[in-house]
Amino acid sequence: MPLDTNDAVDVAIVGARVAGSVLGTLLGEAGYRVVIVDSTTFPSDTISTHFFRGAGLGSVLVRLGLLEHVLALGSPPLTHQLDFAGQDIEPAVSEAQDPGDLGFGLSVRRVVLDQLLVDRARAVPGVEVLEGAQARALVWDGDRVAGLVVEHAGSTREIRARLVVGADGRRSAVGRWVDAPIERREQATRALYYRYVEGFDRLRPPIDAVEFSLAGDELAYIFPSDSGLACVAVSINLVTFAGFRGAADERFDDRIASHPGIGGRYAASTKEGRLLGSGPVDALIRTPSGSGWALVGDAAMNQDPWTGLGMDNAGVHATFLADAIIDWLSGRSDEAAAFAAYRERRDEHALAGFDFTADLGRDLSALAGG
Repeated sequence: MPLDTNDAVDVAIVGARVAGSVLGTLLGEAGYRVVIVDSTTFPSDTISTHFFRGAGLGSVLVRLGLLEHVLALGSPPLTHQLDFAGQDIEPAVSEAQDPGDLGFGLSVRRVVLDQLLVDRARAVPGVEVLEGAQARALVWDGDRVAGLVVEHAGSTREIRARLVVGADGRRSAVGRWVDAPIERREQATRALYYRYVEGFDRLRPPIDAVEFSLAGDELAYIFPSDSGLACVAVSINLVTFAGFRGAADERFDDRIASHPGIGGRYAASTKEGRLLGSGPVDALIRTPSGSGWALVGDAAMNQDPWTGLGMDNAGVHATFLADAIIDWLSGRSDEAAAFAAYRERRDEHALAGFDFTADLGRDLSALAGG
């Protein structure tokens, strides 16, 4: 039944992409009433190079029963990794990064993956997904968050909730409204551009693999993806980024051409759609919970995309938060202990990756020695 202004839920989630939809699905399946609010309507794309690992988001897709749906989109199981160094045209071949029990990684365009996740959440009894809805403010009960003010379909409603979760990205409105403390900030050192191509040839003999080409302080990527497309990306430092302004398409082509292991195959492929990019943005770690609120995914921890950790963290951390919320709402744990456990699990899982991303991102040429 659709919510009305007098409705109350157990958890209100702002943001319906990876972290929000995964969290809403797990809470709904545990018997809790959930509303997920997102300002966009799906299908909807977002800036993301969309590679993830078997032990990360891949394991979450298995848990949600979505893996076969993702594979049906034509996303190849990425069982290996090819690494080109400098001007080499022959790569080193290794196993997939952190494949977990799944045994491979995947690359899926967000426009199709997020739709699958939203539909999965919507299918759970007790979960309401409000697309094209704006979260306008929080409802407060003293110093505790007690709900959400939402504008949807021409009307404004107040939704009471025992917990409000911000799964709304690095510029999280929920994080701003609760003044979530920023515990770590790492100054931006890189930018990333990417585009999709069709007909990108695999090396012979063909294997399904992600490809990386490291040349000095620059890293180029090939992610074979769904629908016969490949995502071609390059991570650049700030000096190179300054030269992209006003001529990004031309400069992108030049940078990929300078990587001989992949440049010729890129030139022979067919471009699909426009060039996309993520400019320099500081990396942040925020306190992930407080009185009546919590943050998850990029809202709680985000870093430069050159390591491709964002989707893995979003999916896995959503499972951690779901466990904490269920422990608290079921009475198995008090609120403080449950959310302390969430924070501890998040940090244990992701702090090392955050540090690695920040430290090596200052000069990727250091990777050549590792």
